[in-house]
Amino acid sequence: FILCSALSFPPFSLFCKLAALVRHRVSLFGTDAAAVVNCLHILARSLDARTVMKSGPEIVKAGLRSFFESASDDIEKMVENLKLGKVSQSRTQVKGVGQNITYTTVALLPVLTSLFEHIAQHQFGDDVMLDDVQVSCYRTLCSIYSLGTTKNPYVERQRPQLGECLARLAAAMPVAFLEPHLNEFNPCSVYTTKSPRERAILGLPNCVEEMCPDIPVLEKLMKDINGLAESGARYTEMPHVIEVTLPMLCNYLPRWWERGSETNAQGPWCTEVTSDQLNTLLGNILKIIVNNLGIDEASWMKRLAVFAQPIVSKAKPELLRSHFIPTMEKLKKRSGKVVAEEEQLRLEAKSESEDTELLIRDEFSVLCRDLYALYPLLIRYVDNNRAHWLTEPNLDAEELFRMIGEIFIYWSKSHNFKREEQNFVVQNEINNMSFLTADSKSKMSKSGGSDQERHKKKRRGDRYSVHTSLIVATLKKMLPIGLNMCSPTDQELISLAKLRYALKDTDEEVREYLSNNLHVQGKCENCSSMRWQMALYKEMAGKAEDSNKPEKIVKRVQEVSAVLYHLEQLEHPYKSKKAAWHKLLSKQRRRAVVACFRMTPLYN
Repeated sequence: FILCSALSFPPFSLFCKLAALVRHRVSLFGTDAAAVVNCLHILARSLDARTVMKSGPEIVKAGLRSFFESASDDIEKMVENLKLGKVSQSRTQVKGVGQNITYTTVALLPVLTSLFEHIAQHQFGDDVMLDDVQVSCYRTLCSIYSLGTTKNPYVERQRPQLGECLARLAAAMPVAFLEPHLNEFNPCSVYTTKSPRERAILGLPNCVEEMCPDIPVLEKLMKDINGLAESGARYTEMPHVIEVTLPMLCNYLPRWWERGSETNAQGPWCTEVTSDQLNTLLGNILKIIVNNLGIDEASWMKRLAVFAQPIVSKAKPELLRSHFIPTMEKLKKRSGKVVAEEEQLRLEAKSESEDTELLIRDEFSVLCRDLYALYPLLIRYVDNNRAHWLTEPNLDAEELFRMIGEIFIYWSKSHNFKREEQNFVVQNEINNMSFLTADSKSKMSKSGGSDQERHKKKRRGDRYSVHTSLIVATLKKMLPIGLNMCSPTDQELISLAKLRYALKDTDEEVREYLSNNLHVQGKCENCSSMRWQMALYKEMAGKAEDSNKPEKIVKRVQEVSAVLYHLEQLEHPYKSKKAAWHKLLSKQRRRAVVACFRMTPLYN
C-alpha cells in the first residue's frame, strides 16, 4: 500500500532517520539488526515518493537526498576497499572496513533493492530521481556494476544480490544510461535540466558519456551476451554477464521500449530500443539454458527465469520453432532416460541399490532445476500465443503440447520425480503462483514471495502442491491446444482409450485397440448433435490434409487420451478406487515400526 498526501510525510521522515541510524550504528542492534532492516523494507515499499518530492517539506526532501548520497558514498567506499585489497576472507579485518562491508551487504543493498523496485513499480522515477538524487543514483549505478564485474572471492557470493539491485535501479532510472548519445532528448536528464555552471557545482563531468565510463553501451552489452550464447561458454567463464548484465538488460529494455519509436509516434526519442532487441535477448537466454542443461552446481539457472520475465511479452512466434522446441526436446529425452533408469532399478530390486537410487535422485534434482529454468518463460510465452494457436492451428504448437505431455506423464509415473520437484521448490523458497498469476509487466519478483508470505508458509505442504507444480500448470496451459488437435468425432474414441489406460494397457495396446474400433467414430459423425461441430471443424484453417487418415486419428487420440487419463488421476486420485484404508504412516515411519517388531525382545 502507499500512504497518501499529508500522511506520507511522517513515514518518509521515519525511513530517512532510521536508515541514517542503521548506517552509523548497525552493529549495536545485534540480533535485532534483521528486524530493523525488515522495518526499512516495509517503509521503503509504502512511501509515496512522488507526493513528497512535489509538495513535501524541504527538510523531508533533504532527508531523501542525504539517504541516496550516503548510499552512493558507502558503495563507492566498498569498491575502493576491494580494489585496495583491504577485504579478506579472514575475520581479522580493519574495523572500519568490516563495518562498511557488513552494513552494505546486510542492510544497504537489500533496502535499496526494495526502494528501487517500489519506485519502478509505481513509476516514481521521473519525479524522484532528478537533480542531485539522479547524480547519486548514477554513482550507485557505476559502483554496483563495477562491483559485480570484479573478480574477487567475496564478490562471488554477493553477485546475485548485486545483479538484482542493479536490475531494479535500471528499471527505475529516468535516463537511458546505456544510450548516452541520445541523452540530449531526455527531459529528465540532469544534463538537460541544469546549466553547465549548475552541473559543475554538482561535480558532474563535462559530457554524459563520462558519467558511467565503466559501463559499456547497449550495443556492446548485447554483443557480449550474443557471444556468450553462441560460443556455448559456461557460467564460470563469464559469471558477471549472467548475474549482472542480463538482469540489468532484462529490466532496461522493456522500460525504454515503452518510450521508443515503436510505441510513441512523435519524436525525438531518447532511446533506440526495439522489440527485436528484446526478442534477441530472450533467444540468447534460451541458448544459455540449452548450453548448460544437465550440468552440476548451476544454482544460477533458477534465477534466469525470474529476471527474464519482463521480456517474454515481446517474444516473436519464430522463437517457438527455433528455441523452445529444441530445448523441450532435450528435456523430454533426459526425462525419459532418468525415468527409465528409475524403473530399471525398481525391477532389479537389488539390496545394494541405495547408491544408485541416490544418483537417480540427483539426476531428478538437476532435471527439476532445468525445467524450472525454462517453464516460467514457457508459461508466459504460451499465454501470449495460445489464442492465435487456437484460431490458426500450428503444427509446432501441437508438437510442443506432445513434449509437455510426455514430460508430465513421466512425472506422474515417478515418485522420485515428484519428490525432487517438491524438494527443489521448498529449498529454494519458490512461489510458483507468482509465475502463474503475474501480469505482463511483472518484474524481478523474489522467487520466495514477500516476507509476509514466507512467515505464513512455514509448512512444507503449504509451499508446494501438485496443483501449483509448474509441470502440471504448463500442461494445463497447453491442454486447449491438445484438445484442438482432435475433431468432435474423436470424443468417443478418447473415452474408450481412457478406459483402456484405466485397465493398465500400454500405449501400444491402446493404439491397437483404437485401430480396431475406428468404426465408433463413424457412428458419432451421423449424430445430429455432432453435425454443427463437424461443420465448424471442417471450416477451420490450418488442419493438416491427412488429419483424417486412420493412423493420424489413432496417434492423436492416443496422445491426448494418455495426457487426460493421467491428469484425471492427479485431480481425482481416489475416484476410481474402491473404499479402502489409505496409508497413515510415511515410508520412513513404517520402516521404523517394522524394525521394532523384528527386534529381539529383552525378556523371553
